[in-house]
Amino acid sequence: MLAPSISSTPNPAKCIRSLPWLGNYFPFLRIFLVRQQIGSLKPDLLITEPGIRLPKSVNQLLWISQLLPTPISKQVLQQITTAKKIVFTSVLLLDQYKKQQCPLPDEVSIVPPVLASVYEKQSLRIPSLYIKIVGSIPHEAALINLLKAYSLFKRRQQSELQLIFSQDITSRYPAFVKKLNSYKYRTTVMINPVQTPTQEADQEAGAYALLTLDAKDQLDFLYRKASQLQIPLLVLAEKEVDGATPVDQLAEQLMRIYKDEAYRKQVMVTQKSFFLLVDNQTAFNQFLAAAESY
Repeated sequence: MLAPSISSTPNPAKCIRSLPWLGNYFPFLRIFLVRQQIGSLKPDLLITEPGIRLPKSVNQLLWISQLLPTPISKQVLQQITTAKKIVFTSVLLLDQYKKQQCPLPDEVSIVPPVLASVYEKQSLRIPSLYIKIVGSIPHEAALINLLKAYSLFKRRQQSELQLIFSQDITSRYPAFVKKLNSYKYRTTVMINPVQTPTQEADQEAGAYALLTLDAKDQLDFLYRKASQLQIPLLVLAEKEVDGATPVDQLAEQLMRIYKDEAYRKQVMVTQKSFFLLVDNQTAFNQFLAAAESY
């Protein structure tokens, strides 16, 4: 299986064969190196994501867990059009592809993403008054928009609802962390110490809601996680809707999630409709079945 996306972090110890280090430092060499590996391994089936150029002779199963890039490149469109079978990670994602009138093959399966086992072990609990930031952060502007929305929420609500960031924000966005020191509501914005995966999952399970600042990266995985934990996932919008800016939209989401328990529960019901909530083993078996039927 190839993991071409930027956010993918395969463990080299678990790879049959990892790409040479030159592929990391010189991206233009990756295609050549990937083809070289494929020629050497001669796989019966290659499971990959849109955007990777591969020889037509390779038997491929296309695995889609992300939104279509816009505009759609000819390469990606051709890859989807010529695929014999595609696996989507949710009904939501499949519907989005259909709305963009993307041509799909007859053989389409839906298999939910597999979660880390620590999330399956989490027990349901009474939510605490904090929002945990999850997923990738595309740029500092998204963080600034988050603080603007949070400021609007705090001015209107005077709530003790906290924002909690993971420790890696200190290394990725040090300038933003420095700005936090003079932020008006700094006392209710927290940055975690270094956490184990179990500690991180435990904190997420107790959150009032999860919030992602990147609507394009691993959204299906985050929705599945939130559904498993039975808490809402909020998403920072990318563009203005009906005159409301992304900042206004997020501030409104925070207000409604905090004030209206019926709305909070409805968000969770909607999330669950995106997936069949199955355990990891069942999800993995479904994926194997889709691959074996290729």
